[in-house]
Amino acid sequence: MIARYKRREFIKATCLTGLGLIGSNLLAVNDPKQNNKEAGNNIIIDKVHTKLEDGNIHSTPYLRMDSGTDGPSLLLIAAQHGNEVQGVEVARRFKEFCAGNLVAGNVWIIPMADLRAVRSRKYTVESTPEKRFTETNLNRSWPGDGSGHDNQRIANSLNREIVRHCTHVVDIHCWEHYRAAETLSESNNEQAAVMAGVTTTRFISYGVFPENQNTNITIRRYMSATGRAAVTIELAGQYQMREDQVLIGLSSMINIAKQLGMIAGEPEILKDERAVRTKETSYEITAPCPGIFMPANRSDSNETLSPDDYVVKGQQLGHIIGEENLKAVPVFAPVSGYLWHLGLCHWNLCDTMLSAQHPYADKGDTLAVVIKT
Repeated sequence: MIARYKRREFIKATCLTGLGLIGSNLLAVNDPKQNNKEAGNNIIIDKVHTKLEDGNIHSTPYLRMDSGTDGPSLLLIAAQHGNEVQGVEVARRFKEFCAGNLVAGNVWIIPMADLRAVRSRKYTVESTPEKRFTETNLNRSWPGDGSGHDNQRIANSLNREIVRHCTHVVDIHCWEHYRAAETLSESNNEQAAVMAGVTTTRFISYGVFPENQNTNITIRRYMSATGRAAVTIELAGQYQMREDQVLIGLSSMINIAKQLGMIAGEPEILKDERAVRTKETSYEITAPCPGIFMPANRSDSNETLSPDDYVVKGQQLGHIIGEENLKAVPVFAPVSGYLWHLGLCHWNLCDTMLSAQHPYADKGDTLAVVIKT
């Protein structure tokens, strides 16, 4: 049986991690007797070495933890893109939790998969503010190529030393702050769908991978192509560390480990309804005229609405201050549901370029997306 909790209740418990109490008996995840493993699990920290195109050796740190009991092999991989770093802290806290709670199988963690991009503080080493996506994207390089470009070589090394040993993978990314956190899974992979079902993001979506490409693909697609299971968790916000997002990642990892029988207890699922994002459930709200967009306040406070908030049909989401007559033109929610997207993000680069965050909207620009529930 899966326990169900409201998000605030779960965060209230897991916020103890921010005080350095994770791994102590003060963190009652589900079973009050849990977290009493007398001899903690041994943590091995090592590096995977890759020879780059220029002949230099690049080293990617990772850690491994073995319970000493047969079970799944779960990999948490984060920061495949250098500006998507919140998963690094999720990895740290999950490591600390597993050190005292892992009872079956083994855990692998690669906190900074593209360490070169992290060091350069960019999406990839080659990225510019105006061009985020490049052909050398690590998460389009799996399963790797030992004689390819640098990230293909890194993927090849990580696959050889780590990924090939894993039965399940959680790939943590961060998309722009104007969207809410979401779990990405597959409808034709039952193992992956089960993993996705116990994550704690409000939003979830399911896709189907085509079968005609098995190289230069995402790690999630590679796992599926090789008969294994993986999910992607997109936290909200790049170039930043947010406690609420870290807690979503951590609670999702703990739930997945519980679901796999690696940690004692039952997954703690959100009590409120999840929003399944599909074309049919997505309602886009666009700018009725050119001007400056101002989001509306929440009904119960002076704070503005934000992604993940619930809105009702007819609720005002904000207004456009029109450039022609300077009048405020309100925009409303066409259905009841959860805000998945709120605000302007020009060229999908709002966490990369300041100009992309500008609240000026052309007529027809997307201002919000509500997922109907």
